[in-house]
Amino acid sequence: MAWLIDRFRYAFAGIRYGWLHDKSIRWQLIAAGITVLAGFLFQIRIDQWLWVALAVALVIMAEIFNSCIEKTIDYISLERNEKARVIKDMAASAVFVVSCFAFLVGVVVFLPPLIQWMTKWI
Repeated sequence: MAWLIDRFRYAFAGIRYGWLHDKSIRWQLIAAGITVLAGFLFQIRIDQWLWVALAVALVIMAEIFNSCIEKTIDYISLERNEKARVIKDMAASAVFVVSCFAFLVGVVVFLPPLIQWMTKWI
């Protein structure tokens, strides 16, 4: 049981480190919080919650991996290197691809209730 508790402790330590020391991870976590609040505000359905949760998890996971790759490259060498740049750019592109997916999910899930809410005020 102690082994399992340690795994959770390590995982939360990683999230805490990301929150405190990595601006990109911090912004993604803030965006995730805003997205969850929007889900409650618009009372999205359970199937929509699953898509939103998937998108949020993928974006945060990709950002954490991207930060780990960047830190690993920086740890290996502080010199500017074309291969290091390509590796970092490819890791960043993974975050971009997942973020595009999350944006699409956001449009599909939140745009209809947002339009409906706005028409009540117009």
